[in-house]
Amino acid sequence: MTNILAIETSTDNCSVSISKGSETFNFHEFIPKKHTERLLGVITNILEESKLNYEDLNAVSVGTGPGSYTGIRLSCAVAQGIAFAHGLKGITLSSLELLALEVYKRTSANTVVSLLETSSNQVYVGESSFNLGDIESTFSLIDIESFQVEKYPVDTYFVGQGCSLFSDIKDSLPEEFPRASSLIGITNLRISKDQLVEPEKFLPIYLNNEDSWKKIK
Repeated sequence: MTNILAIETSTDNCSVSISKGSETFNFHEFIPKKHTERLLGVITNILEESKLNYEDLNAVSVGTGPGSYTGIRLSCAVAQGIAFAHGLKGITLSSLELLALEVYKRTSANTVVSLLETSSNQVYVGESSFNLGDIESTFSLIDIESFQVEKYPVDTYFVGQGCSLFSDIKDSLPEEFPRASSLIGITNLRISKDQLVEPEKFLPIYLNNEDSWKKIK
């Protein structure tokens, strides 16, 4: 039985999930500016709900942004602390990939473009595809006016609040947010492939510009 703790706090939503074998326990709540004071309590409560202790966990997984500076620092620090304290490995995924996974679960679309608007007239773009249940992605940070919907195949699905910037986008989930539960399946898959990473690699993605994106990735 595999037990996984997953944490995602890159947006105003605090999202924590625990898998206990085939069972999954989820907390997803909109709590702007309260992640720091609430996250550890949420984890404690969901552990109690699942009747697990930290010692029962097999992996810790975390969403690493881009997104809220405070939120992604918090989730990475908490995930690192738990992993180091209990000798665990895990995985990290970008919040853009978590958005794409939500679309994949709902629609089985094989090509997904995730869009997140910044405060500087730019948009984060995640281009994801799926192979045997795992995700492969490329990323960019571009000016909003440089984004071209027509360059993508007609069956492309778009996701994220950045979709509202482009009137010619059709198939989309503009209100979706990254969820910790999306980390569970990928973590199980990478456990089976022996592809977990050490907790020192649980690092935030800040992304001030395209150069920093490429450097961090």
